[in-house]
Amino acid sequence: MTEADPARPHYPQQGAHRDADAVETLLPEGLAASAATVLFVHAHPDDESASTGATMARLAREGAAVHLLTMSRGEMGEVIGPEHAELDVRTRDPKDPGDALGALRETELSAALNALGVTGHRFAERPKGGAFRDSGMSWAADGTAAPDPRAAPDCLTRAELSQAAAAVAAEIRRLRPEVVVTYDADGGYGHPDHRRTHEAVMAALPLLPDDALPRLVWGEEGEVDAGDTRRQAVIRGDLAAKERAMAAHATQIRVDPGHTFRYSNDVVQPISPVETYRLLAARAGARPAGAESVSAPGPETEAADPDREPAGLISSAITAVAVGLLLGFLGTMLHASVAYFDGWYLPWGAILAVLGVFTGTVWTAGFTRRRGLTLMPGLAAFALIGLFTLGRSDSRLVIPTLEAPIGVAGIIWTLGTVLATAVGVVIADRTVLRGIGRSGRRR
Repeated sequence: MTEADPARPHYPQQGAHRDADAVETLLPEGLAASAATVLFVHAHPDDESASTGATMARLAREGAAVHLLTMSRGEMGEVIGPEHAELDVRTRDPKDPGDALGALRETELSAALNALGVTGHRFAERPKGGAFRDSGMSWAADGTAAPDPRAAPDCLTRAELSQAAAAVAAEIRRLRPEVVVTYDADGGYGHPDHRRTHEAVMAALPLLPDDALPRLVWGEEGEVDAGDTRRQAVIRGDLAAKERAMAAHATQIRVDPGHTFRYSNDVVQPISPVETYRLLAARAGARPAGAESVSAPGPETEAADPDREPAGLISSAITAVAVGLLLGFLGTMLHASVAYFDGWYLPWGAILAVLGVFTGTVWTAGFTRRRGLTLMPGLAAFALIGLFTLGRSDSRLVIPTLEAPIGVAGIIWTLGTVLATAVGVVIADRTVLRGIGRSGRRR
């Protein structure tokens, strides 16, 4: 947490409300924890531990691949205790950007993640390089979080939203998580960087290719709203690991006996093993495990269904070969069609036949969703052309030669099949197969 000028601070209490239809997992239906990748996106070092530490530790213990993206290094933080008091944003030189505090908080974060059992972590980077600096915050007279007038020009809240969204999108594309977890729109207790992080995650979703969209996106629940109809998840996690992780952030958090803690403003808060979330977005067809239906998060955040399940390997292979044999036969029958003009000719049949092979290659890629089968139509067609070319000398259907227009058509048909297949494979790989592995599953 980073703050300045506290004035009767107010924090929401975790686990204070449970909906009757709340689910008890963040994972989508049908996905075991051991097969899941979950990405948490937080604003500063210490937020992951205080806000979602129990959940992260539980997921890691259950075998999920848990990753954290931290948007800033917490350079605008206050400091607890005398050991590093010179780094406190309240007392250091106003011209000091806080790099030393940021470096110290990196070390604390590493220890905290070790306590949670989380090994995957990165700090967000701008698209053209460089970090987002902590924006800081202040407390308004009513005890709510407000912007810090000392926020630097390169801080998270002053950066273009598109830059922060691009940073989040890049990490999602890299990890391909089934689940993404961040803040709700209110940012928990309202920190400007928390709000901006929520905005960045939601703005990142439209930037993703369909195959990279997470199945579920959750937001850490802030103030309880009895009228909130979005699906709630109530997670009872690992309290001991959460407390150890919070204690690792020694410049920011003091963990007290009795499962309580304080930030630098000395407001006593309970440390809860229960953490609650609201569903922010769901890919079409996806729903949390244990939910009979998905409470609609709203059209502005709902993502499209990216992929259907691929057909079986045997049926896909049979289809690919059948398409190739059909195209090879029809193309051979058509390729000899030549239009003659005054002094020149157009082998239109061969051209159409080659285009048919290209179309069949791309179609097969989209139907089978398997890279290894994309070559099959072209190979089958070429094999059939070979039979027609090397058959009995008195009954050949394909005669590749430069001595006559029909022979030129034969060359176009034979070599064009190879070229059309190669081009079709490349285009399919960059379009319909982007993000798909050889098995047809999303990578």
